[in-house]
Amino acid sequence: MYDLGYLQNLDKSGLPNVEKNLVSNLQHPSFDPDRSFSVPWQSGLTGLIVRTDLAPDVKSVCDLFDPKYKGKVDIITELPDTVPLTMKCMGVNLDDATVDDWLAAIDKLKEAADSGQIRRFTGNDYARDLTSGDAVAVNGWSGDAVQLQADNKNIEWRMPTEGCMLFSDNMVIPVGAPNPTASEAFMNYVYDPKNQAQIEDYVNYVTPVEGTKEELLKQDPEVANNQLIFPDEKFTAKCDVAPTLSADELQQVTKAFDAVISG
Repeated sequence: MYDLGYLQNLDKSGLPNVEKNLVSNLQHPSFDPDRSFSVPWQSGLTGLIVRTDLAPDVKSVCDLFDPKYKGKVDIITELPDTVPLTMKCMGVNLDDATVDDWLAAIDKLKEAADSGQIRRFTGNDYARDLTSGDAVAVNGWSGDAVQLQADNKNIEWRMPTEGCMLFSDNMVIPVGAPNPTASEAFMNYVYDPKNQAQIEDYVNYVTPVEGTKEELLKQDPEVANNQLIFPDEKFTAKCDVAPTLSADELQQVTKAFDAVISG
């Protein structure tokens, strides 16, 4: 979007809290090394969400392809989560992943969809399927799982044996936005740890704001000590960020993936 001229650069003078409190591991992403046009909103982990009473043995991404769970598996439609996780199941080192590796993983997903192994491709409405038992395992997001397991003790997010995917959703301002100063004021507001703590206590994803855990330790220690919300380096040691593709490669991979999920 930035390369196409859709997004405008940020006025850093209006973002002192972002400059001060953005966590170090998100300060220089490959797509925006100087954070010229993007500010992380929330981060998270993509792994397995399992009905422990119905599929207690699901611990690997590969288990989603086990025939004993045929028709009971949901797969999310997010390409940078689903395809790299599938590559992990196939033994691909994501640091060395090629376009052929991406396409081979998409072929594996197609075979599973065609055979009926995959019940459906979905967004986070997989929550409904897990709650009803129509799905016994999905590849899904950590924040959803925290909320789901609060209501159902049989729902659990699990770190895949292969490791998870790490992601961040970003705030950006489109060119032509009528009030970019207000947008930057909002970004700055949520990067105050006291304000971020309120957001974190509600959404249960991984915060990009330093100092939030310290605030939550005072307010809600259970959230502050949850590894799905404040994961340490040991917990995420085998996790990866989705590999970056060139524009042409991304177009090729997206076309193939869209054909499968729209099936």
